[in-house]
Amino acid sequence: MNDARNTTWTSQVQLPRDTPTVSTSSRGLRYGDGVFVTLGIQGGVLLDAALQMNRLNSAAAVIGLQPPACFESPSTATKNLATIVAELQPNFAEGVARLQWFAGAGPRGFGRESVQAEAIVDLTPGPAPRNMSLIVLPDGLVPLPALPHHKTCSALANILCAREALHRGADEAVRVDSGVLLETASANLFWIRNGTLFTPATSLPLYPGSMRQRILECAPTVGLRVEEGAFAADCLAGAETILLANAVRGIEVAQLVDGRTLDPSSPILARLRMAAETRRLELGIPLPGAADANA
Repeated sequence: MNDARNTTWTSQVQLPRDTPTVSTSSRGLRYGDGVFVTLGIQGGVLLDAALQMNRLNSAAAVIGLQPPACFESPSTATKNLATIVAELQPNFAEGVARLQWFAGAGPRGFGRESVQAEAIVDLTPGPAPRNMSLIVLPDGLVPLPALPHHKTCSALANILCAREALHRGADEAVRVDSGVLLETASANLFWIRNGTLFTPATSLPLYPGSMRQRILECAPTVGLRVEEGAFAADCLAGAETILLANAVRGIEVAQLVDGRTLDPSSPILARLRMAAETRRLELGIPLPGAADANA
């Protein structure tokens, strides 16, 4: 998957000819003037496609972007995305699709009117499994995103958070603000203690991920109570299990947290993972040709 013509589609180029290009004066390139979502692909199914498309539309509206022409109609947007993925990589059964909308070429300067967005679809393999290590950052060490409830292309706050994790020898780092746990650079935070699943509330400055939503829907069905709120950074010290969740990696269990080793095996967590993944598949969109490939 190293040929851009086979892994990347742009709204300016018609498949299958030419190499996808973006103007050097694109506002998305110059200023990060855009929004995106990332979707897992599992068994030839585009997971949570409708939910992700709704979130992309909401984020675009916040920054004054109208959907690209091929995604304007809510009734066909997810189908069109599935078609693009299938045309890029027939029989692409497992991996990641990133859909980005951004303001195109324009004059210099930050200000602009509401415009119709351009689009990029990019396909990549899924990440390899890992024995995930986690640290909790000092309060206020890294900045908050400007629009934390939306995925914007102005991702410097998350880049800095991920860099802190790398510099401190961990896979992921939890952002803390005003003494309260939030999220990592790319995942929502959960922990289990005494039969209760805890997670920071979406009233806080964090992204309400699609996998987070599925976990909260499924937790009661496997016998977990749910508590959302504002939790102090030391709350993780008494956790039996700590996990991260996002659309690409699904549920990922922390095995080392601030130097403390945790047992990643948990029967109730296994049931929660199964329930959430099943729900995502049920609500996904099969890619054209995937059913034949899996037959």
